[in-house]
Amino acid sequence: MPDRTFFPWASVIGFGLGHLRLTPDAFWRLSLPELHALLGASPRPATSTRQELEELMALFPDSIGKPDVATAKDPDNGR
Repeated sequence: MPDRTFFPWASVIGFGLGHLRLTPDAFWRLSLPELHALLGASPRPATSTRQELEELMALFPDSIGKPDVATAKDPDNGR
């Protein structure tokens, strides 16, 4: 069954016509990326928490000295 999530059309139209002072024609001609940009809804990456950083640091520790054989560049396999 399709997702029937509510979209706040009245608020978006009110913002476009009232706050941005777009004409109805200009509003309805907007592409979705343009509408997103005007609404200030640009996607931003989520901020990592300290715990997530520590987990990544444990998974991918910095190596000191010689590189580990498993992570060293191998001309035969392009790594």
